[in-house]
Amino acid sequence: MNHFFIQLIAEKKVRRQIKVLQKIYDAKFPITVDEIAEDLDISKRTLSRDIKDIEHSFPEQEVLELNTVYGYSIDHSHYVDDLIARISEESPLLLIVNGVFQEEFKSIDEWADELFISTSTLHRYLTHLKNILKEFKLELSLTPIAILGKEVNIRHFFFNFFYNMNDISTISHPTEAEHTIHIKVLAEYDEIRKTINYTQYRRALYWIMVVNNRIKQGYFVEIDPELKKVHTKMETYQVLAKVIESLKSMLVVDSLPEDEMVYIDLLTLDIYVYLEDRVISGFHSKAEMDAVDDFLEKAFQTLGIAEVEASDLRVFISYFRNQIILSKLTPLFQKNVYEVNQFIKGGHTALFYKWVDLLQNNPIKQIANIEYIEDVAVNLTMFTHCMAYNKRFKERERHILFSFDGPNAYLNYLATLAEKYNTKNARITLLTNRHATNELVEELQVDVVVCNYKDDTEVLDCEVYKAERVPTEHDWEQIRNIVFMHEIIE
Repeated sequence: MNHFFIQLIAEKKVRRQIKVLQKIYDAKFPITVDEIAEDLDISKRTLSRDIKDIEHSFPEQEVLELNTVYGYSIDHSHYVDDLIARISEESPLLLIVNGVFQEEFKSIDEWADELFISTSTLHRYLTHLKNILKEFKLELSLTPIAILGKEVNIRHFFFNFFYNMNDISTISHPTEAEHTIHIKVLAEYDEIRKTINYTQYRRALYWIMVVNNRIKQGYFVEIDPELKKVHTKMETYQVLAKVIESLKSMLVVDSLPEDEMVYIDLLTLDIYVYLEDRVISGFHSKAEMDAVDDFLEKAFQTLGIAEVEASDLRVFISYFRNQIILSKLTPLFQKNVYEVNQFIKGGHTALFYKWVDLLQNNPIKQIANIEYIEDVAVNLTMFTHCMAYNKRFKERERHILFSFDGPNAYLNYLATLAEKYNTKNARITLLTNRHATNELVEELQVDVVVCNYKDDTEVLDCEVYKAERVPTEHDWEQIRNIVFMHEIIE
């Protein structure tokens, strides 16, 4: 579920209904009112009203299929997508944010009239928006409604807003002209540098859209003079200057200020993909480079990683150096997508918290201006995870430990299901007489533990997947992905 989108839905009732619909769809099997109410912690009476409202939202088709014995089910995901899309087109906060982006300067009364809601209700919604903007170091003006703060932070908010709304709403997508600019910039850039580009296509497009719109409206960034003085000497900046000159006729202004040129060049660090030897980095002082090297050396020692291949080390160094530079624009570049953080923190808990401790107790925190430690730790966890598995796959087969609880006939059944994943590249062990421990993980050289029980007495130093007590179809799909993950990584 799109967490950023849900945040922008001020109406609790609507947020709840989206969760209800998503819960029924994710179940992959009929689910009862009792089960839904318990999982979402709502009363059955409230849930029944929500289900009726959902059905009224789709009068032309039967969205929820009801089996009187087994419960509700949804056959097609587009029903969930359709409901979210309808909500997004009518959500007051989404419409207001888009209006502010398009420079619609309106008072609270004017917005209330346009949205057909009372001013008191709108005030309540705007309080909700204020809290979201605080996460981006921004404030909300009410006379007229506008977003206030540093331009780099305003652009970051708008980028996150439209980038996250891409798959949900039809409002403000990149134009054909911006698509053309993107294609031409890449072609010119690669032609001059004689390289192949490895950037994120959609992410780049939305940065172009936001930057293009803000410049067209006359809002410009201000870059620290020292950073600008150094960065204008970089090769990437010189290449960008040539590219911009060749595309002058397509720009929204006759010429770009030097600060904007530096800003755009630095944005490439945010959209670059870290793969093997394909890394880029801007300029740093010797103190910054030494701090990164010292931190990583101590970190790998603490993590027990004796040897790091040169290509892996370059990824870590490049990521850290780029974070140092981008954080000089705004620390918001350190932030991750909420869903990624939750997934990694839950799936690689031990490794994640080791990185948190390392970052908390090292001078790199101040030198790199690390404000969002958990987000940075998540990225380092993902880099470490990929590095470790790449190395393990070269050395030996992957070892998956299934630790299941349940009646004897049930365990026999689960054992049969687990064995179907026993391929030449994976070793499968079924554990029934004890729970998994770090001692056992180390003894058996286990890479992944799959369990169907909750045990908080020990955090395992390996990847863990916790299935339902009775593993669902979704659980088995995730387990299959875990077992065969090496095919994706390689």
